[in-house]
Amino acid sequence: MERMDSWRRFRTTVLDFVFPRMCCACGNRIEAAEENGLCWDCRAEGLPLAPPWCERCGGAVAGRVDHAFTCSDCENTPPSYDRARSLYRYEGGVRTAIHALKYRRDFSVVPDLSRLLLAGLRAHVPDPGEVVCVPVPLHPSRFRRRGFNQGMELIRGMRRLDPEVRVWNGCRRVKKTDSQTHLSKAARRRNVSGAFRVPERKGAAPVRLVLIDDVMTTGATLDAAAKALRRAGAEEIHTLTVARG
Repeated sequence: MERMDSWRRFRTTVLDFVFPRMCCACGNRIEAAEENGLCWDCRAEGLPLAPPWCERCGGAVAGRVDHAFTCSDCENTPPSYDRARSLYRYEGGVRTAIHALKYRRDFSVVPDLSRLLLAGLRAHVPDPGEVVCVPVPLHPSRFRRRGFNQGMELIRGMRRLDPEVRVWNGCRRVKKTDSQTHLSKAARRRNVSGAFRVPERKGAAPVRLVLIDDVMTTGATLDAAAKALRRAGAEEIHTLTVARG
C-alpha cells in the first residue's frame, strides 16, 4: 500500500508538471501535488450547513431552536429514511465541482467531494464503521448515457481514503422518470414513486445503511430509494449528500 501511494504521488507530480491541473471552478492552476480538482480558495468558499435543522430531513429551520425539532412536513408525511444530512449549500465551488463530475466527466473532483462525504459520515452517522454505503442508482438508460453513477464514484473515492468503508450496490432503478428539475415537491414525489426495487437475487438489504448521492433537493428520490430498501430488510437508513439545493 505504501509503495502504491508513493507511485501515485510521483505520477501526480509528473503529470502536474507536464499537464498543469486547473481548478474546475475558477480556472487557476492547482499548485500542490494533490489529487483534487478544486483549489484551496474555492474549497474554502463553500458554505457548510449547520443546525438548527429538522432532525429527520435535515431541512434548515429559521430562528433559534434549543431542542430537537421535527418539521411539519416530516410530522405529517414521515420519510422512509431515519435521518438525512447534507454538508454544503448547493452553490459556489461545491456546485461547480458537482456539475463538473456529473456533466463533464471531470473525475478530478472526486477526491474533494469524497473527502467531504467521509467527514460527514463520521460526523452525522452513529457508529459509522458499522453502516454500509449504498449509492442511489441510475436508470439503466441514464447510466448508459452518462457512463457512470456519481454516487458510486463518490463511494469509491471514500474507500480510497478509508478502505474500511463498506459498499452494497443491490438497489436498482426500475422506472425511467422525467427530470425532477422543474417539478414541485408533490410532483417529484409522484414522479419517483415505485422507481426503485431490490431484486430478490441481490438478497436482503444491509440492516444499517447510508444512501449516498451528490445533491438533495426535496428528498423525494432519497425517500423513494429508502422505501425500496426498507421493504428489502433495511432497519436503519441514513442519507448523506454533498450538497442541498
